[in-house]
Amino acid sequence: MNRAESFKAVSFKKAVSLKAVSFKKAVSLKAVSFNNPVARVAAPLAATAVVSLALSGCSGKSGGAKTAAAPSANISSDQLTTGTASGPLDAVTWSGDYRAPYSLDPLKTADYPEETILGNVCEPLLRTNPDYSLGPGLAKDWKQADPTHLVFDLDPAAHFSDGKPVTPEDVVYSLKRNTDPNVASNYADSYNPVADISATGPSQVTITLAQPNYLFVRNMGILAGAIVEKANTVAAGADFGSATGKLVCSGPFTVASFDGTNSLVLKKDPNYWDAKHAAKVDKLSFTFAQDPQSYVNGLTQGTVQGAFDVPVSALSALQKATDGKLYIGGEGSTTQNVDLIVSKLDGGLKDPAVRQALSLAIDRAGIAKSIYSGAADPLYAVAGPGFFVGQPDAAKAVYQAAYDKLKVTPDLKKAADLVAQAGAKGKTVTIAYTADGSQFAQLAQVLQQTGNAIGLDMKIVGLPPQQYGSLFTDPKARADYDGFLTLNYLEFPDVSTMYTSYATKNGVQNFNGYDNAAVQGLVDQAQGTDDLTARAGFAVQAQTLVMQDLPWIPIVAPRALVWQGKQVTGAPLTFSYMSYAWGAGVGAP
Repeated sequence: MNRAESFKAVSFKKAVSLKAVSFKKAVSLKAVSFNNPVARVAAPLAATAVVSLALSGCSGKSGGAKTAAAPSANISSDQLTTGTASGPLDAVTWSGDYRAPYSLDPLKTADYPEETILGNVCEPLLRTNPDYSLGPGLAKDWKQADPTHLVFDLDPAAHFSDGKPVTPEDVVYSLKRNTDPNVASNYADSYNPVADISATGPSQVTITLAQPNYLFVRNMGILAGAIVEKANTVAAGADFGSATGKLVCSGPFTVASFDGTNSLVLKKDPNYWDAKHAAKVDKLSFTFAQDPQSYVNGLTQGTVQGAFDVPVSALSALQKATDGKLYIGGEGSTTQNVDLIVSKLDGGLKDPAVRQALSLAIDRAGIAKSIYSGAADPLYAVAGPGFFVGQPDAAKAVYQAAYDKLKVTPDLKKAADLVAQAGAKGKTVTIAYTADGSQFAQLAQVLQQTGNAIGLDMKIVGLPPQQYGSLFTDPKARADYDGFLTLNYLEFPDVSTMYTSYATKNGVQNFNGYDNAAVQGLVDQAQGTDDLTARAGFAVQAQTLVMQDLPWIPIVAPRALVWQGKQVTGAPLTFSYMSYAWGAGVGAP
C-alpha cells in the first residue's frame, strides 16, 4: 500500500506501501549518511557542496525535459531483470541497504532493509512478478467474486520450512495480525477496508471488504500479506522477529544467522515446496556498510555482488568499475518520489496560490541533473510515470495525457506575481530537511533560493535524523515548520492508492489535515471499479484537484539504480524487489 516513509539516512531512506512510517506507524531512520532519506533519500554528493541553479524569469525548455544518465548503463523499458540464471552458486553477498533490519517480523517495519530481505523468507499469499503483476503463490487460485469478497484457494503443496502444511488457520492468523494493535503492524492502514477474514473451506480463505475495493488484493503480494506459521509465532511471543527469535515461514530461504547489526545470512531451504521457484544460491548474505567508501569498495572489489537503490554519490565510481555493471532505469522505473510535504495549512504556505507559486518556480529539470546526476526525472505529480507502468494501453493513455498537462516551464516572474497577489510577499516560510549529508541539504538550499527569488522569506532548517523522523509521527514536531522534504515510495504502482495515502482525510500520510470530500469520493470510485480505464478516469480527476490544492509539492522521481557483479545474474530491474523472493532468481550467468 503505502507504507510510509522510511528514511534512508542519508538521511534516511524511505517508506510505503507506501512507505513512510511516516510513514506508517513507526519511523525507520536511515542513518547511514550515504544512502538516501526517504520517506527515502539518496546518497550524498559532497556534504558541504552548495548547489546553485541559475534562477531566471523563465528557464526555457526545462519543463518536461528528460535528463540523461550514462548511456552505457541504461535499462530498456521492457527489460525486467538482469538476465536468467543458468546455474547454482554456493554463495552471494548483497548490500542490505543503509542499516540492518530492526526486526525479522515481516510486519514490524516497512522500509528498504526489511522489504528487500524478508520477502525471501516470508512469502505473501500471492507472488508479485518483476513487472508488478500478481501470480499464484501460497494461494494457487484467487478471485474477487464480487466488489466486497476476495476468495483464495491455497496450494495443497505449500508448507513451512519445518515441513508443516500452510493451512487456512495460518493464513487467517497471519493476515489478522495486521489488525492487532498489540502487533502494531506497519501495514495496519492497508487493512482499513477489511470487515472480516475467515476460513471458508479446508483450503480456502475469504476476505470480506467493508466497501467495494478492487485494489486491496495488491496487499496480498507484498509483506502486508506475508504468512507466518501460527504455532511458532504464538510460541515465540515477544521474541518473534528478534535476532534470536525463530522465524518459521514458507519462502525459498530461511534465516541462518543474524547478529542484529552487521550481517544477516539466509540459507536455501532444500525442501522448499515450489520447485519452479526454488533458490539457486545456497547462501545469500546481506551486509550493511556504515560509510560511503566501504560501500563502494565492497561493490567494485567484488566482495559484495549486488545492490538495489544505489546512492547517487556512488554512481561515478561504479560507472568506472570493471567487476560488474551499473543498471540505470528510465523515466518511471520506480515509484519513488521526492516531494515537499506541506506540514501545516495555517502558516506561510496556507494559501494554495502561494503553494502554486512555489511549485511553478521550481526548476525540476535542473535539480534532476545537478543534484541527482541525471539519475532522476522532473516530477509534476506525486503519482508520476512510475505509478502507471504495466497498465493496459487505454488506461495508460488516460494517465499519461493527464500527467502531460501538468508539465510546466519554471516561470519566476509569474510565480512572483502570484505571491504578490496573494499578499504573501515577504512572508516567512520554514522548511525542514534531514541534515546528515544527503541530497536533501542541497535540495533545501535550492528551494530556499527559489522561494526568496519569488518574494518569500524562505528559511531552511536541517534536523538530525532522529528529530527529522519525528516529523512523520508527531504533530508537535511539525508545528514549527511549514513543510519538510521527503523521499517516498509505494510498493506497487497505482495512482489512486498514492493519493489515498496523503490526500484523503484518514490517509496515513496526511500530515496537514487536508480534507477534500471530492478527492475522497473519486479515489473511492477508482478503487471500487475493476474497469482499469474507468479507474484511471476517476484517479486523474482526483489528481487534478490535488494538484490545484498541492498538499504535497512534487519535485523529482529517482530512477532505478541497480548494481550487479559479473559473477551473478537474475536480479530484478524494477522496484518489485520490495515485494517478492527475488533472491531465488539470482544465480550463475
